[in-house]
Amino acid sequence: MSAAILVCLAFALAWATTAIIERKSARLGLVQSPNSRSAHIQPTPTGGGASIAIVGILGFIFIAVQGNPKYAGAAAIGAAFAALGLIDDRFNLSPALRFPLQAILIGATVSLAGPLPAIALGSLQIVGLPLTAISVLAGLWWINLFNFMDGIDGIAGTQAILILAGASLILPSDQSPQLASGIIMAATAGFLTRNWPPARIFMGDVGSNFLAFAIFVLALFESGNSDTSYPIILILISVFMADATVTLLRRVFRGEKPWKAHNTHAYQQLARRFGHRKITLMYGAISLVWSAPIASLAGINPSISWGLVAIAYAPLLIVFLIAGGGQAHGQIK
Repeated sequence: MSAAILVCLAFALAWATTAIIERKSARLGLVQSPNSRSAHIQPTPTGGGASIAIVGILGFIFIAVQGNPKYAGAAAIGAAFAALGLIDDRFNLSPALRFPLQAILIGATVSLAGPLPAIALGSLQIVGLPLTAISVLAGLWWINLFNFMDGIDGIAGTQAILILAGASLILPSDQSPQLASGIIMAATAGFLTRNWPPARIFMGDVGSNFLAFAIFVLALFESGNSDTSYPIILILISVFMADATVTLLRRVFRGEKPWKAHNTHAYQQLARRFGHRKITLMYGAISLVWSAPIASLAGINPSISWGLVAIAYAPLLIVFLIAGGGQAHGQIK
């Protein structure tokens, strides 16, 4: 079966599955009421990201059957992440339970990816146990960061597509990561037909968990081809990373618990002023005209790739700080 047919099937299956979840959301207990983190004022179906997880897991299994056994492990870990997210959607797990389970799954993901190239910072080479520890901590932060950034209509799905597309175009990789990325991008696009502002259904933790995991595991699979992969990936995710980091630091300095639900990210502050669609498009535009070109330059000039990471992040951190990331405000009316 050709890659084009698989991608089309992924889009169609995700679109249909999202519509079914939307219709059955009340019976499934997947209706999200407004809370302290919400950017909506009406109860809305959630858990639609299960469609992305289902299609993505099937895609991983297909690639494994074609002769790449690592993707069988990716399917299993991805299913566990999705299940954890679905349970969280239904029962609102405490961070004390959720974080250790996520850490175990991230550790399994890093182990699955196999030996990773050293992080080369000039003459400093980070390898072995320190590299593993950094990878696990980075993965745990990324899973939760992506969930934090899924707070307005369409933003998480749009960014996921742009990150995966950028990695596929810039990073040296074989056919399997390319196909997996294509399937997940198509599934995400199918979901976005119902999640685009104004959203008819939300992604939920089941979707954000799986999608963040998929980006992470594919980045690890592709990193084996080049140590330049690390700065390229960091640049591609810079829009989400910069917003979340500014917001987290500002809240911590104010004495707030970092895991407590809130709606003070820069994108949420901006969405209250300008609306979901404009901010989702604005963040997408920043990724396209700022992050992606810098990541491409890092791929072309590996010797300056870490310097380009600093160039990519510096203005974003300033912009999101000015935009009010982490700044306290009254409840949404």
